[in-house]
Parts: sequence; C-alpha cells; structure tokens
Amino acid sequence: MNKREKRMIWIILILLAVLTCKSLIFDQVKVKGEALLFKQFVEKTVQKEERYNNFLEKIGIASKKIVDIKKVHNDGSSRILVYFGEKAKEIKISGAYRATVRGYIFHVIPYKEFKLESKWEEEK
Repeated sequence: MNKREKRMIWIILILLAVLTCKSLIFDQVKVKGEALLFKQFVEKTVQKEERYNNFLEKIGIASKKIVDIKKVHNDGSSRILVYFGEKAKEIKISGAYRATVRGYIFHVIPYKEFKLESKWEEEK
C-alpha cells in the first residue's frame, strides 16, 4: 500500500469512530416533565404497533431511538396513554408534542427516520 491508501484507511476508521460516538452518545434525547411522559408514550407506541416494526427489528439487528422531542403548540392539550406495567391510563398534557424517531442497524448506522405527533385539541 502506498501512502495515500494508508491515509484513506485511517480517515475511514476515524469517520466510523465518529459515527459510532454520535449514534451511541449524542443521539439520545434528554427531557423532563410532560415531555418525558410523551417520550415514554412514544417508546411504548413504537414498540407495540406493528406498522413501526420491520423484519430487521424482529430478528434483533435494528433498533429505534427517540432523537428529538419538540413542543409544537403551547396552548390547548393532548391526550396520551401512560403505561403502568401492562395497564394503560389516558391523561391530558398541556400543548402538543412532536417526536423524531430514528432507526439504527447494529445501534450505530442510521437507516430510517419518522415523526410522531400527539393528538392536539384546542382549548374552548
């Protein structure tokens, strides 16, 4: 191998290390309060509903993480399900939220992304 080929291999290895750090450390969202309740709701919804799961996730190659939660409406309220074990209870949270969920292969390589929103109702 010549000098240029060795440099390219080092660049590839460094970029793979950066991608791994980004996927494992920085892509996890940190929230509190009602946004935390919405995050737990999204995690359970994505886990339980068949339309969000595919073949790769069923055999354990792929996984999903919530990478972002934004409050899209400050007024009004939304209804979400909060799970206590297998039991669920519907509660109201103020405003409306949107979560971005990203799918990863081997917990590192991102391969899909989708968004979920809470059902928002205007205050009357």
